[in-house]
Amino acid sequence: MGRLPAVLVAIALVSGLATGCSSGGDPAIGGRIAVVAGENFWGDIAAQIGGSQVAVTSIITDPNTDPHVYQTDPRAAAEISTASFVIENGLGYDDFMDKILATGGQPGRRVLTIAKVLRVTGENPNPHLWYWTARLPAVASAIAGELSAIRPARAAYFRANARRFDASLAPLLATIAAIRKKYAGTRIAYTERVPGYLVQAAGLVLGTPASFSQAIEDGNDPSPQDTAAFDAALTHHTVKVLLYNSQVVDMQTTQIKDLASSAHVPIVGVSETMPPGETFQSWQLEQDRELLAALGG
Repeated sequence: MGRLPAVLVAIALVSGLATGCSSGGDPAIGGRIAVVAGENFWGDIAAQIGGSQVAVTSIITDPNTDPHVYQTDPRAAAEISTASFVIENGLGYDDFMDKILATGGQPGRRVLTIAKVLRVTGENPNPHLWYWTARLPAVASAIAGELSAIRPARAAYFRANARRFDASLAPLLATIAAIRKKYAGTRIAYTERVPGYLVQAAGLVLGTPASFSQAIEDGNDPSPQDTAAFDAALTHHTVKVLLYNSQVVDMQTTQIKDLASSAHVPIVGVSETMPPGETFQSWQLEQDRELLAALGG
C-alpha cells in the first residue's frame, strides 16, 4: 500500500538515467550479460543457467522483510533500466518492476514474466510460483531461451546449464513424492499461501479457513469466525502441521505460532526470500525435509 510514492520517485530518476544509456542490445558487465531479477530466488536460478556469461542482480534479497510491502529505490530502478534481461515474478507480486520497466530501458531488452511462462491466470491466483517445483524446468528453459536470444553463440552452454538445473531438482521432487506417498490427504494449516503449491503437490489438504490465510496475506485482520476456526484446528489437533511464514511476523501470527507450540503441533517455517548463503535448491530442500519430518512427528 505504501509503495507508490517511493516508486514514483525512483521512476522519475530512472527516466533521466535511461536517456543517457548506451545503445545496443547487450550491455555487459565485464563482458557478461547484465541480468536483473525481482527476487533473489529467480536471480539464483538465472545465475545457475547463465553461469560465466551473466552478472545477476536481485532486487529483493532480505529474508527479514515482507516482500509484499517492498519499496524500491533509485539504485534498484537504475539497475532494472540498464539491464539486458529482466526477470519478474508477475501476478502483482512485484508490480514495482512493471512501473520501472514502463519508463523505458536498453534497446532490445528482454523481459521474462514467470507467471506467463507457467500460464498462471484466473482470479486471485497464488503468486508464490517458486514453490511449484515440478514446473521449474519450464522456467529454466525459458531463461535459457532468453539468454540464447541475447548471446546466440552460447546457446548450447545455456541449454546444458538448464538441463543441469533440472537434474538438481531430483532430491526436492523425491522428498515431495515421499510426503505424498505417506501422508496424502493429511490436513495441515498455513498462515499464508506461501507454500500452497508445495502443499498441493504433496497431496496435503488445508484444514483451516482459506479466507484466514488470504486476510493475513493481504495485510488484513481475519474475521473472528475464521480466527476461532483456525485456533480450534490447532487445539483440537485436526491439523498435523502448521506452516508458518517466517517473514510476516505480527501479533496475530505470533499468537498462532505460540498456540501451535503450546498444543504440540509441529511448526515448519517457510520463507518468501532465499536466505543468505543458500542456493535455491538447498533452501527448498531443507524446507521440504522439515515438512516431511514434522508430519512424521
